[in-house]
Amino acid sequence: MSTKCLNCGNSVNMNFCPYCGQKKEVGKLTWHSLVLEIFHFFSHIEKGFLNTSYQIIIRPGKVISEYLEGKRKKYFKPLSLYLIWFSVHLITFNLLIQWMHYENHRTTNFLFAGGDVGTFIVRHNNIFGLLLLPILSLLIWLIVSKPWMNYLESFILGIYAFAAFEILIVFQILITGLLFRTNFLTDGFLIQIQVVSLAWSFFCFLTFFKSKKIKFLIPRILLGLVLGIIVYQKITVLIANLILKIFY
Repeated sequence: MSTKCLNCGNSVNMNFCPYCGQKKEVGKLTWHSLVLEIFHFFSHIEKGFLNTSYQIIIRPGKVISEYLEGKRKKYFKPLSLYLIWFSVHLITFNLLIQWMHYENHRTTNFLFAGGDVGTFIVRHNNIFGLLLLPILSLLIWLIVSKPWMNYLESFILGIYAFAAFEILIVFQILITGLLFRTNFLTDGFLIQIQVVSLAWSFFCFLTFFKSKKIKFLIPRILLGLVLGIIVYQKITVLIANLILKIFY
């Protein structure tokens, strides 16, 4: 018997609406239904989220290639994966600082010189670091993948890579700050994170592009990374200077 979908108003002959996907029979909201919804959310996010997080670390090229080729249900969505791990990074970072009473000794790194601007950037590294994603994706697209990928696809590649960065950072913070009980708010630890992230990004791009038979692949990836970092450094310093002049 055909009934109207309570969500979109179209006729429904089966258990789910073919237009919006809502279930045909929608019961009254109860505490039981709320518990089931919460359980459904965590059981489904765990399956896709943890599997994609694991796979993006050990097989980044395969994950990104299959996602771009259309296997979208197999993997957790890149932006959601990145935002979740970025949030976990910030929460872990701040909780450990408060719990272990670590003091911030970060003042500079190999990208930014000392002084007020360099110190300001380093102390707000989590925010300024977001600028690297669109810049690096653009440079990799222009130098390596432009003939057969559009910028959005290159940006998705970058999002997955940055999601893996966040995973690596979380584990480095936990190992250093919790397991070894060592203050990670130092210039040395920040440089360590940047070196690990750059090394892993090279591995990620190499495993993704190696099946495309691109000429001079390794030099082109290295050139994209170097130019991306240089452009990021220049733009970040410019923005930091403007902020300091206007607000400080």
